[in-house]
Amino acid sequence: MKSLVLEPANYTPRVIFKPEGDLSIKGRSLMLDAVSFYRPLIEWASQLCIQTINFSIELDYFNTCSSRKLLDLLNVIDNNNNIQEFNVIWGFEPDDEETLEKGQIFEEKLRNARFQYKALSEI
Repeated sequence: MKSLVLEPANYTPRVIFKPEGDLSIKGRSLMLDAVSFYRPLIEWASQLCIQTINFSIELDYFNTCSSRKLLDLLNVIDNNNNIQEFNVIWGFEPDDEETLEKGQIFEEKLRNARFQYKALSEI
């Protein structure tokens, strides 16, 4: 399995998914067609066969469609029986309560993921 790397664009975040279990999404997710953007991420994540996942999510903004697909991605990882430890590091700006709350909502919807919230000085 190869790493998946997508460079950021105007409306898409930087994505770095490493088969060793280190996953990262950083930036803004504002695309109109989030289904097409997140599909390869979800397919890649569905093939993971590793004991521990550390997923860093640092999105300073994401729209509703992106939110749904991000939750789909998290669910795929959360429901993967090969993964024994699933850690999500949810980054948010200190004054951005909305992004913090979105992370807390995601945490409530997942069974196995352990969330750690990290206030960032700059995303």
